[in-house]
Amino acid sequence: MSEETAASPARDERVAIEHATDRLAERFPTVDRARVEQIVDEELHRLDGGRVRDFIPVLVEHEAKERLRSEAVPLPLEEVMDGGAARRAETGGREDDPMERQRRGEHTGLLQGDAGGGR
Repeated sequence: MSEETAASPARDERVAIEHATDRLAERFPTVDRARVEQIVDEELHRLDGGRVRDFIPVLVEHEAKERLRSEAVPLPLEEVMDGGAARRAETGGREDDPMERQRRGEHTGLLQGDAGGGR
């Protein structure tokens, strides 16, 4: 096995861990990015002895997510329900168009009493 072939899985794992860290930092915005990175690193080192490395990034992300849930400060409901900061960032800080908010709220889905007919 060449060095390049051996380095490829390690590089792929490192990239997957970086992506997982980004997803976790986005999912838990009230937790400092450095803390997210620390937790991911700790979880990664817990699995250092693993012989099958294919699922390491998934396992690390799962365990880190569980730990972050216990540390994160919940966001206000309005931040979660209307997309909050992420939606304002998409619109350049402007509030949504009232018609757009109404359109998003029209379709309630099966769990909220919509019998599948849409409106």
